[in-house]
Amino acid sequence: MKGPPLTHTQKTRRLVVAASALLLVLLAGVGAVLWNDFQRSKPQFQQAQADAHSIRIQRKAFADIVMQLDAAGLWSITEPCSLPVNPQRMQPLLDALQPAAQSFAAADVDLEAAGLLDPEAVIVMNEQALALGITDLSGERRYLQRGERIEFVPEWILSLVNGGLSALASLDVFPQPLDELVLLPEQPTELAPEVISVDELAQWQALSAQQIVTWPLQDSEPATASRSLRAKIGDQQLSMSLHLYPRYAAVRYENAHCAFLISTDSLPDTAQL
Repeated sequence: MKGPPLTHTQKTRRLVVAASALLLVLLAGVGAVLWNDFQRSKPQFQQAQADAHSIRIQRKAFADIVMQLDAAGLWSITEPCSLPVNPQRMQPLLDALQPAAQSFAAADVDLEAAGLLDPEAVIVMNEQALALGITDLSGERRYLQRGERIEFVPEWILSLVNGGLSALASLDVFPQPLDELVLLPEQPTELAPEVISVDELAQWQALSAQQIVTWPLQDSEPATASRSLRAKIGDQQLSMSLHLYPRYAAVRYENAHCAFLISTDSLPDTAQL
């Protein structure tokens, strides 16, 4: 037995309910597809992060910077010189360079317009080259080519990479506590070595570089004075040299290919040669 005919309002309500139910079904289906894609990509992302063990940064007109992961799980710079890495800079770099959840086929992207035919820099992670291009229209993302896929990475990656050693390495001249520091005479027959006092040793320990640069310095004025130093850190005896210039000082470890550039205002009195 049929009931009374539906009013216009009742018909409209039923249509709305049916449409809402259909929309929920569609959204659930899309959500399931996206979740499955995420679950499939998640192990690959974690594996890529776990497998990162070496990074080489290549820039035009600059020496390559190579960083290696040791057996203890610590990163260090091995080229162009040996330096401890600044972990506050290293971890964001590693995170940003992991494979993105979304990427595009390189064949579908105008590589020249994206700046990838002549990249700003190339980062070789393990054996895979990652080319950094220009930013997109938002100015917040940068094109990155990973094999035959194109991704987006944060814009600041290039600024960090272009900061070189000064941005990636620890700027502490003495990264470990000093037990003793000796200022050696210019000529062994002139004066006895000067042992830095305990009070001033803390000032030397606190020295931090404004920049870390490759040695020898390029286009630099001649040093006004140079002296040798010998530091004792635990069981280690480390030799280094201090070079004074008109506007800064340079500390270089023996046989190192890099030097720490320090403001002359921050030097202890005993460093004023």
